[in-house]
Amino acid sequence: MKTHIFSFLTISILALTNVRAEVATEGAEPGKWTMDLAAATKLAKEKDLPILINFTGSDWCGWCKLMDKKVFAQTEWKEYAAKKLILVTIDFPQNKSIVPSEYVARNNSLQQEFGIKGYPTYVVLDSTGEKELGRLGASPDASPQKFISEINNILSKGTSKP
Repeated sequence: MKTHIFSFLTISILALTNVRAEVATEGAEPGKWTMDLAAATKLAKEKDLPILINFTGSDWCGWCKLMDKKVFAQTEWKEYAAKKLILVTIDFPQNKSIVPSEYVARNNSLQQEFGIKGYPTYVVLDSTGEKELGRLGASPDASPQKFISEINNILSKGTSKP
């Protein structure tokens, strides 16, 4: 019971803080979050790197903020992602100015296409952007090491999710 209360308090505190990483609205670079799925997919093919899509509610989701702070803001994650991943953010914020209007309908369509029921959901795609390799979520004991290990496990299997 104490663990659950601590987890709830941690998430609540993180929800009040803003540790949201910068997210580009155009173009893509390895290891940098972007909303530009087309540019990210093109780059993934060129670099032969997998794509990690972050379905998030960046400004209201406590679990999303926890992952931003405990994983994505950490140097170990940034160094890993810069070498190994193309990062895409598909955001559903309360503050509608966060997502450019041209991405709103696309984001809703992707949410339906991938069957996203909750946030955050992390979808790992192959370098073509056409094959889903696996999915991840948040956890109260998240760390860069744990999340990287989970991604590497998905990538080592290299098979589609049933």
